[in-house]
Amino acid sequence: MTRKGRPVIGSRLTGLVAGVDTLNQPAGTHLPVDRLQPGQFQPRVYFAPDALADLTRSVREQGVLQPLLVRPLSAGQYEIVAGERRWRAAQQAGLTEVPVLIRDLTDHEARMAAAIENLQRENLNVIEEVRARLQVAAATLNVPEGEAVARMFAIDRHAERESEAAEALDAAFGALGRESWRSFIRNRAPVLNLPADVQEAVRGGLDYRKALIVGRVKNDLERQALLVGAQDATVQELRALVSPARLQPQDTAYRLGRVLSDRRTLAALPTEKRRKVERLLRQLEELLSE
Repeated sequence: MTRKGRPVIGSRLTGLVAGVDTLNQPAGTHLPVDRLQPGQFQPRVYFAPDALADLTRSVREQGVLQPLLVRPLSAGQYEIVAGERRWRAAQQAGLTEVPVLIRDLTDHEARMAAAIENLQRENLNVIEEVRARLQVAAATLNVPEGEAVARMFAIDRHAERESEAAEALDAAFGALGRESWRSFIRNRAPVLNLPADVQEAVRGGLDYRKALIVGRVKNDLERQALLVGAQDATVQELRALVSPARLQPQDTAYRLGRVLSDRRTLAALPTEKRRKVERLLRQLEELLSE
């Protein structure tokens, strides 16, 4: 489905991910586990061992209750679009085949379905949710995931000129619920740039707002020391502990971005200075887009 030439989330995908099969397929279709491979659009890169072990026990006792969504590849192989965790658990449980829904999906549809399937899970951590939402944004804008945040900032900065793209993002994030895309790029997308140890703490339950503060500390030992007590500290206490001298160099860019995100900043400048800033911003945008 498209909106003014740009893709948005469609009921066909959400129906497939929810297990509502609206197309013709023989009931009880199964495939050998060794004919399946992980999907290239899987936003989830970490599978908690304890949770996977619990699912494995359940699969061993009851089997795989919800079919995996897959799409055909060459040589009789299939790519998992949704359900990789169930496939991993089935392998650990010793199953030789799993139930599947086979669909010919485009890359765009596969990317969206993988993201939606992850967002529908109850035990999603912030890192996984951010990756899934970023995947939806990238598919909506038809850009690589690595360029999606910069593209969204550009759309927000040039709202009138980019109204069509902004409407597409409004529709996509509106279907996902919880937050707007503008809130997403400012408040939660930065968690993907955190150091590995801080991201691991977020997966373990650390509030992402605390993680963003701790992640700005340069020194590895100091950062790890802060992580030890971060769970019990308040956001305000952590801010007080993190002095400017301990911040990462990229905080200059972060602070500049926060200032420029307020349109009143440019409006308050004298005409000549405003033109100079706008010219520099265009040059920066061109460099980033390359």
